[in-house]
Amino acid sequence: MAIAEQTGDEYGRRWRPATSHRVLRTRRTTGPTRSIPRSVGPVPTERPAVAGSPAAEAVLEVRDLKTYFFTYDGVVRALEGINLTARRGQTTGVVGETGCGKSVTAFSVTRLVSHPGLVISGKILYRGANLLWGLEREAKFKRRRDGRIKVVQNFRRTREAAERLAAIRGRRIAMIFQEPMQAMNPIFSISNQLGETILLHRGLEVVEGMLRADAQWPGLALLPQQAELDFLAEPGAAAAGTGGAPEGSARDRGRSSAEAIRAAIDALVAATTTDDEQLRAFSERFGEVVGVPTLGTEAFYIVRTTHAGDPSRHRRILRSLRRVPLSSLQRSYLLHLRRTYAVKTKLDQLSMKEMKSGQSASFERRRLRFMLTMENLRTLHFRLWGIRNRIGRPLKDEVFWRTVRLLEGVKIANPAQVARMYPHELSGGMLQRVMIAMALSTEPDVLLADEPTTALDVTIQAQILELMRDLRERIGTAVLLITHDLGVVAEVCDHVNVMYAGVVVEAAPAKELFRRPLHPYSQGLLSSIPRFDQPDRELQTIPGSVPNLVRPPPGCRFHPRCPYAMPVCKELRPENLMVGPEHMVACHLYAPNTVDASGTPAPAAEPASPPAPPAPGGAEAPPLRS
Repeated sequence: MAIAEQTGDEYGRRWRPATSHRVLRTRRTTGPTRSIPRSVGPVPTERPAVAGSPAAEAVLEVRDLKTYFFTYDGVVRALEGINLTARRGQTTGVVGETGCGKSVTAFSVTRLVSHPGLVISGKILYRGANLLWGLEREAKFKRRRDGRIKVVQNFRRTREAAERLAAIRGRRIAMIFQEPMQAMNPIFSISNQLGETILLHRGLEVVEGMLRADAQWPGLALLPQQAELDFLAEPGAAAAGTGGAPEGSARDRGRSSAEAIRAAIDALVAATTTDDEQLRAFSERFGEVVGVPTLGTEAFYIVRTTHAGDPSRHRRILRSLRRVPLSSLQRSYLLHLRRTYAVKTKLDQLSMKEMKSGQSASFERRRLRFMLTMENLRTLHFRLWGIRNRIGRPLKDEVFWRTVRLLEGVKIANPAQVARMYPHELSGGMLQRVMIAMALSTEPDVLLADEPTTALDVTIQAQILELMRDLRERIGTAVLLITHDLGVVAEVCDHVNVMYAGVVVEAAPAKELFRRPLHPYSQGLLSSIPRFDQPDRELQTIPGSVPNLVRPPPGCRFHPRCPYAMPVCKELRPENLMVGPEHMVACHLYAPNTVDASGTPAPAAEPASPPAPPAPGGAEAPPLRS
């Protein structure tokens, strides 16, 4: 009997292991004889395709990625040739036991692997740009006399790589960290940390919006700032004549806008309803008329915390308007910021061009840096302590209410109060929501979610997964979800990659993987999940633990724990074989010329599609200590 049996269906030829390891020529040292069922685990949820999204457009591709950690005990081979693909509008899952390299994969993609870790080789392609361009020139490896590997880094090349990644990290590829308390600064408030992200990645948009609102303020250059507020506060003043000004003049348009603003204020002041939806509608109308959406958010919380007869409501709304018209010094400061953000945007575009073409543009980069330096030298007076606080107040208020809008998007209760709090004052679920708000603030193309639902109750888990699903369906973000919860994978993932000891052992669409797992490790993970429809079924476990990656097992890294292990598994590393459309498995059970129980070679297994060609690597791997 052959180790694999052929079935005819829409996938052509399929190969699966026999139902018992005794059919194979194996040498099990310990443990009873058992078989692992394949049709176990939760049922994946059907998910419709994203409307308007390109068919299976690959946004992020990871090819033959290797990441090592150079420790005193030896070289930890954390990632040994990882291949992943994240597609637009889809969620790609990465599952496996603790210590198999899931989080290291996310940190390697964003180049956040800290010392003594180092990305050795591979390619990370974001829309055609190789994020690891120039990796082979960043470090050299030398063997010391005691057998250890000495890493000599080129800090100039490393700094240039960090500058190039700044154009991608956070803005186009965002990440939700597993430990939000460790990822946030305890001495800064929530609004300060969220606001820093907004200004870093969307500062040009914020500044241009404030300058546009200032230019459209009614009566600009015709009335002083205080007179504008008095004009709005006086009943009936908006309906007064234009003082002989001709039809369509600047003064006429200013008074017309002022009339619309005063009508929106009157509606807010007279609102007696307690319905948040109606108050939100009045507030958003006020923000649209003024041209500053965050003013609508601020007005909503003013009206919500005061009653209709409170005279402070009108006064506080008028006070909030004072940040719209800018003084000459404040306007000069925002124009300086706009020029600075424009140069930084050009630097980011230059970095993308370098990573796509593979050619350095050092002269253009030096020219842009010189422009940035000269701009900072011309505006040194803006950094004086007495001036800085005064000119930065409108920008600070604008950013604060933008952070409140972000916290509203992640369904945090009392977001205006939470924005003023510090990380240690929030619970784990609220901190996780803040991290998600920070990641979603830039509306990235790729979202790396490193176990975003760990240590949260099921209600919060469902809400966080719903937020990620909404982002994926609304703007087509490609989500790379790292988790060990197969129930979450079945709920939200479209494609699943099963990792073990730094390698991907199986990759397939979620529905296909849960219906027909091929690798023994995938079968073991699914067999350990309890099912409500089979309450009497005995749960099975995978014996042993993840091996020490300083000295990983030779051949297949799973063979010490595999019930189907053969002598070839201890000698050769299995190749990645395609056994169906988008279904890859790395196991000798599906390789050609495998010996069966009778000692004769089994017929060569021809996969449904040819195996994927090996991805070109970057720098050569250093000689490692055995």
